[in-house]
Amino acid sequence: MKCNKVSTYHTPYVIWVMMIIITSASIFSGCSQQLESSLHERAGHSLKRMKELPAPSFLGADIKPIRIGEQEEFYKSAGWLSDSEILYVTNKGESTSLLYSYNLGTGKATLLYTSAQPIINAVPSPGRTKVLIHSGASEEGLLTIIDLSGEEMYSTSIQSYEITFEWNPFDENLLAISAFTADWDFNSYLLDLRNNKLKEVKLPEPFVRWISEDVLVYQEWEEEGMSLTAPLNSFSLNEKKTETLYEDVYQFDSFGPYLMTVKVNDNEEGLYTFIRDGGKPVTEFTSPLLTSFSGWVVPFYDLMENWKDFIYLRANSQGDADLYEGGFNLMRYHLDTKEEEVVFNELANEPLSCSPSGEMCLYGFQLEKVLNIETNEIFDLVYK
Repeated sequence: MKCNKVSTYHTPYVIWVMMIIITSASIFSGCSQQLESSLHERAGHSLKRMKELPAPSFLGADIKPIRIGEQEEFYKSAGWLSDSEILYVTNKGESTSLLYSYNLGTGKATLLYTSAQPIINAVPSPGRTKVLIHSGASEEGLLTIIDLSGEEMYSTSIQSYEITFEWNPFDENLLAISAFTADWDFNSYLLDLRNNKLKEVKLPEPFVRWISEDVLVYQEWEEEGMSLTAPLNSFSLNEKKTETLYEDVYQFDSFGPYLMTVKVNDNEEGLYTFIRDGGKPVTEFTSPLLTSFSGWVVPFYDLMENWKDFIYLRANSQGDADLYEGGFNLMRYHLDTKEEEVVFNELANEPLSCSPSGEMCLYGFQLEKVLNIETNEIFDLVYK
């Protein structure tokens, strides 16, 4: 089968995949404690600016930091199983990785899975009843799905240099998967856990999001063009039908019933628009963007599972990302009232993963910090 070709000029997600690869390589070579992007090194956004607390509280109980086992090294947190329980990955030796669940209130760690190959990522299903584990070597990826008791439900290997995957939030038995070669060609697959069947499908682009049980959205990049924006299209797996939804989109995402687009206005600000259930936009706002060699930097964000609060990092001013020293505020935008508030000041632009209730967020390139959104506190996740 002839592979589809990825547009390497514009897609923001290609840059994100490259960052994952570089990050993983740094961590496996023993440099995890020094991981920092060039943007943050030059901008000087030190985590020392943030308030450090010895024993913050969480849902009425002291949070107990993770104690890593002997000969193990913390790799990363991997998301939330509940308001009090998270996943995290450690490495042991050069190849073995271990996946744990961890209760922040009790301090209990439960080993869920041991991999003879390095775990690259682990992502809970939308209903938090399963976990997809991506492990592997340089030219082959292993996808394994377990339940929360650690029992293996499905496993397959795919020839690949890198893999992206998306759980279907409307039917968590379905996953969209794209596997890349070293030349960034790709093949796409649909995994149906009802019958444990992995079927190859032809998708126009590898980076997709679900907006219904059978409809994916993607940006239609020109093969050899230099544009920084592209139309946002939908593709129905059942009807094999494509439709253009919005023009001139710089970046997009989806969260449950919401589709989010980011466009760049005439003032080079980011225009964030939220569309619910495929209807008309329900709200939008603007935020400063920093410029980079590839276009603009859209800071990290997350949407609370109450589908009402959007948490995002906001630059204090526009400018060149390599020279920017203004810091980022963590904002909470209320989609229903269109009001927003500052949660934290002077943070670095680093990934966020928030608990189902939105009271806590994991934060950092390894999600190694915890932000208490309600009390404005921050602390280390791993005991030092």
